[in-house]
Amino acid sequence: MTAETKLNGIAERCVYAFDEAKGLDAALLGGKGAGLVQMMAAGLPVPPGLVITTDACRRNADGSLSEKLWGEIAQAVRQLEQRTKRGFGTGPKPLLVSVRSGAPVSMPGMMDTVLNLGLNEETAVALARATSGGFRFAADTFTRFARMFADIVLGTSDELLHDAEFLAELEAVQDEAGLRRAVRSASQKVGEAAGEPFPTDPWDQLRRAVVAVFDSWNSRRAVRYREHHNIPHDLGTAVVVQQMVFGNLGSPSGTGVAFTRDPRNGEPKLYGEYLENGQGEDLVAGTHTPESLDAVGERYPAIISRFKSLANELEVVYRDVLDIEFTVEEGVLYFLQVRPGKRTAGAAVKIAVDLFDEGVIDSATALQRITPDQLRQVLRPRFVLEAVEKVRADGRVLLVGTGASPGQASGRIVCDPDRAEARAAAGEAVILVRTTTSPQDLHGMLAAQGIVTARGGSTSHAAVVARALDKPCIVGCELLDVDTVNQVIRVGGREFAEGEYVSIDGSTGEVFEALIPMGLSNPDALGQVGRLLELADSPGGGTVFNRVSTADMARAAISAGAQGIGTRNEELLAASDGFETLVDAVSTYTHGEAAASTTALEALEDVLTETLVKIMEVVFPKPFAARIADLSSGRAGEAVANLTDIAPSPGIWLPLGAPDLVLAQIRALVRAKESTGYPDNVILMVGGINSAAEAAALRVLCAQAGGHSLKLGVATRSPHCLLALPEIAKHVDMVWIDYRALTAACYHYPDDLVLSRGVMKSYIEDGYLPMNPANQVEEVIEKLLPPLPKLGHPCQFGVTFAGWTVSEEVVRFFTQRGFRNFGVESSELATTRLLLGRLASFDHSTIRSEKF
Repeated sequence: MTAETKLNGIAERCVYAFDEAKGLDAALLGGKGAGLVQMMAAGLPVPPGLVITTDACRRNADGSLSEKLWGEIAQAVRQLEQRTKRGFGTGPKPLLVSVRSGAPVSMPGMMDTVLNLGLNEETAVALARATSGGFRFAADTFTRFARMFADIVLGTSDELLHDAEFLAELEAVQDEAGLRRAVRSASQKVGEAAGEPFPTDPWDQLRRAVVAVFDSWNSRRAVRYREHHNIPHDLGTAVVVQQMVFGNLGSPSGTGVAFTRDPRNGEPKLYGEYLENGQGEDLVAGTHTPESLDAVGERYPAIISRFKSLANELEVVYRDVLDIEFTVEEGVLYFLQVRPGKRTAGAAVKIAVDLFDEGVIDSATALQRITPDQLRQVLRPRFVLEAVEKVRADGRVLLVGTGASPGQASGRIVCDPDRAEARAAAGEAVILVRTTTSPQDLHGMLAAQGIVTARGGSTSHAAVVARALDKPCIVGCELLDVDTVNQVIRVGGREFAEGEYVSIDGSTGEVFEALIPMGLSNPDALGQVGRLLELADSPGGGTVFNRVSTADMARAAISAGAQGIGTRNEELLAASDGFETLVDAVSTYTHGEAAASTTALEALEDVLTETLVKIMEVVFPKPFAARIADLSSGRAGEAVANLTDIAPSPGIWLPLGAPDLVLAQIRALVRAKESTGYPDNVILMVGGINSAAEAAALRVLCAQAGGHSLKLGVATRSPHCLLALPEIAKHVDMVWIDYRALTAACYHYPDDLVLSRGVMKSYIEDGYLPMNPANQVEEVIEKLLPPLPKLGHPCQFGVTFAGWTVSEEVVRFFTQRGFRNFGVESSELATTRLLLGRLASFDHSTIRSEKF
C-alpha cells in the first residue's frame, strides 16, 4: 500500500479502536478520545473502547447515521466484544458501554453522555449473576441507564424515576424476580413519558445514543458556550464508546475527579474528590457529597498512592495541569479521562509561572497559557477588607459553603436561569442561586456575576463551569433551600425574595447579607503577574506608554509597568492649577498686544517648565513624550473659550497657527530636559498634522527654541494624514496614529461618541450602521497607508488607544506593520505587555522588524 493510499484510507475511516488511533490528533479524535488513546499507549489502566471521529459528526449533521458509518461502528463494537470477552446484548457476561461526547476543545458539561448502555431485562439479570453486586446492583445500574437515556435520547424530564413509589420498589429488590419487576416498571414509566416503548435492543440503544451525542454539539447550551469562548462552530464533536467499569459495585469501589494542581489558586498539590460506591454522574451532578482525596487515602492508601504517582507522570507528559476522571472497581484503578484542567485566572497565572520556573515549559508557552481576559480578571477590584470585616462583625454572614471558584461579586438573588439572563440583559447584576446546576443552566450562569448552589462539591457541574467562566462560585451550602416556584430562598427559617442583594466570596465560601463595596485587586496575585510580565517584556517586542497628568500618576503608571510616559500640556496645566496661564497666553496672543503677549507666554513657559520637571524627575530615564496643547481637541478648546471673554483667534486651532505659542511650549520642554539631565529620549509631540510642510516647519521651530536634542513626533488624526505619512515621516522621528480620533474622523463623529459603547451598540443593532466604526479602522489604514519607503533616518511608529480595551487582533495588526510603540490606558498596561510578549514569542517571524 502506498503512503498516499494509506493516508486516503485513514481519511475515509471514521471509527478507531483506542489502540489503532495512536498518532491521530485531537482535531479528529476530540480531546477525550485523544487523551484516552495517549494514556493507553503510555500503559495506563484504561478500559478499552473506540472513537467515532469529528469527521463523522460533520458528515452526519442531519440527525442520522449513514449506513457506512453504522457499519464501521458495529464492526468496532464486535472487536470490543472480542477484546473484553463479553457480549453486547448477549451472553452470560454482558458488555455495557458509556457513550460520551469529546470535542476538540474542552467544553466541560456542555454536551451529552449516556452510561451503562446495553441493558435490558435479560442483560440486567446476566449482569447481576456475573458481578459481586448482585440483583440490587443490577437494578440500580439499569435505573441509572434508563434515567440518562430518557433524558438525553428520548427528551423526557431528568426527574423521571425519582418518585417515591419507584424508589421504594427499587429499594426492595433482593432477587431475580424483584430485578425483573424493577426493570419492567422503569421501562414502562419511561415509555409512557416518552410516548414510545423503551428500546430493549442494545444496538438500537447505541445507534440512537450516538445520534443524540452528535446532536448535542448544536444544543443551546453548547452553542452559547462556544460563542462565549469564541470556539468555532464547525469543529464537531467526537463520540467515545468505552467499556463500562463500575464505581458503584461495592467497597472498595468509587469514582473520582482530580486535578494535578489546585485549579482554584494554582497551588502545586493534588486536588480532587472521591465518591465511594458511586458513578461519575453522581459526582459531577452535585447530588452527592464527596470526600477529599486525602481522606480517602487514609482508608485506601495503596489506591490513592498509585493514582497520585500516575497523575504526576501524566502531568510531565502533558506539561500542564490536568483534570483526570477515574473509577475504582473492586480495588482496581481505571483512568477514564484526561484533559488540561480548567482553572481560574489567578491559578492560570501561578501555574504558568511555576511550570516555567520548574523548567517544564519555556517562556513562550507560559505566555500563550494566559489570555488578556484572564490577566484583567486577576487585576480586577476586590471587596474592601474593612467593609467585609464589618459585615462579619454585624453577623450578616448568611451562608457558608465550599468556595469552588474564587472571586468576589455582588448582585440580586435570582433562582432561575431564564430570569437571570433577562435581568442581566436589563442591566442588573445578578447572583444565580440554585439547588444544583446542570448544562441547561448555562445561559443563566453566563449572565450571572456569581453562582451559589445548595448541593455539590468542588468538582460538581457548577464548580467546573464557574471556573471555566472565571466566575465566583460557592457550592454545598447545606442550610440553603431554593424555592424556584415561589422565587425565594430560605435559610434557617428566614426567607429572601428574588431581587434582594447578596455578596459572595468564592474563596472563603461566604454569602453575605449585604452589598459590599469593591476596592483594589488581590495583592497576593500581583507578584505572580509581575513575574509573568517580566517574561513578556522581550527585547524588540515594543514599548508601552501611559498618559499622565501628575507626578503621582506617573509613579502609579511606572509601578503598573509603563515603559514610557506621555503627557498633554493642557492636561498638565489643568491638573496643576496652571490652566489660567494657558488661557492668558491664548487671550493676549489673540488680542495682539505684543508686550502683554510676551509676558503671558513667558508665564506659560515658566509654569509649564516647573510642571514638566516634577513629572520628568519621576519618569527619568524612561522615554518621555510631551504633546503641545491641542486646543482643537474639543474639551480643551471649550475650556479656553469658557474662561475668557475674548474670542480666540481661529489660528490657535491649527498646529502652526500660533507659532509663538508653540515656541513657548517647546522652550519649556527644553528647559525641563536640561534641568533634569534627561537623556535624549524626550519626544516633542504635535497633533493634527496633515502635511510634510507642517512637519518640516516644526523641525525648524524646534531648532529656533533650542530643541536640537528633542525627538520630534506627530499624531495622526485624519485619513488625509495617512496618505501623507511617507512624506511626513522624512521630517520626524516618531509617528503616532490616534486610534480613537481616526475612528471618529472616518465617520465625522465626536471622539467621545465612539467610546459610548452602549449608544453605538444600540445604533448598530437598530440597523442604522452595518458595523461598529471601530472595526473598520484597520481597513482604512490598510487602504490609505501605502508601503512606506525606507528613510535616511529611522522613524518609529506607534498607536494610541485612549479609552479602548486593547485586543490581540488589533495589536497583531499593528505589530505586523512595524508599529513598536503603544499608548494605552493605565488599566490596559499589563494586558498590552502580555499581548506584545505573546505575539513576539508565538511567531516572531511574522512581525516585521524593519523601520518604515
